Amino acid sequence: MDGEAQPDVIETLEELQARHRKELKDLTGKITALKKSVGGNKQKKKDVQVQAALMEKELDDRHAQERTAIEQLQQLHVEMDTVEQQPSNETDDAHVSAITDDLKNVSVTPEERKKRPNKAQLRKQRKVAEFEAMRRAAAEEAANMPNQKEVEDSAIAEMLVPLGLQIKQIAPDGHCMYNAVAHQLSVRAGDDSKTYKDIRSLAADFLRTHTDDFIPFLVNKNGDMLNPDEYQAYCDGVERTADWGGQTELQAIARALKRPIHIVQAGSPTLTVGEEFTSEPLYVSYHRHAYGLGAHYNSLLPA
Repeated sequence: MDGEAQPDVIETLEELQARHRKELKDLTGKITALKKSVGGNKQKKKDVQVQAALMEKELDDRHAQERTAIEQLQQLHVEMDTVEQQPSNETDDAHVSAITDDLKNVSVTPEERKKRPNKAQLRKQRKVAEFEAMRRAAAEEAANMPNQKEVEDSAIAEMLVPLGLQIKQIAPDGHCMYNAVAHQLSVRAGDDSKTYKDIRSLAADFLRTHTDDFIPFLVNKNGDMLNPDEYQAYCDGVERTADWGGQTELQAIARALKRPIHIVQAGSPTLTVGEEFTSEPLYVSYHRHAYGLGAHYNSLLPA
């Protein structure tokens, strides 16, 4: 996956919501500008529509993940504050006093006496124990919640039935999208010679020679469109690193291969890039929750 960089600092919920609104507004403006730029070219209009749908989907997915993360963090802080601020009551004080009185009657050495807990320490230990109990209860509650991976897998499996397809698992190594495409070429075009490295080079070369088609969709960490040097560095990263591939790279690959690529994903209709081409299409699936590190691509085979 080719996700945007995440913030280096912990945001408040209000800051997160403000950033999300700005990112959505920026994306809307970018898509509007792109739609205006294609003029009367029908094919480019279709390309922009597909690209826009992919961009909106990826932004929506990332926003959902970030909201869930910050809500969980805030809930944890609330639980910690509740424990920390909980006033002691007479029962607590009586319990601590009883323990302290018992300790007074125990014969200890001066060294051991220095290690004896006072009331504050005992109360703190009690609070820690209570918080640990709350943490375990929260973990048990989370364990009983729907498994997002299982829900997503089930939804994709249902979508594959009418298509007559099944999933071929691809290793989650940072090259999954490129490996999925290479596997599709092997199965559907009889080309066993391509590896993920070849597909990366194919994508990078096409990006380098079609800068104007892709640079408007790419931004740096500050949200600004890449300058020429940044764009070349981006292309180099596509070719030479294990950076995840996403909608931009899929567009480049489809056009370089002159083949449509169908992307099956839960929660939305099957997306197609390169639909202007008539060669046998390639099929991949996109998974948001396959692995803890992020999104993942698999290859799709005839069932």
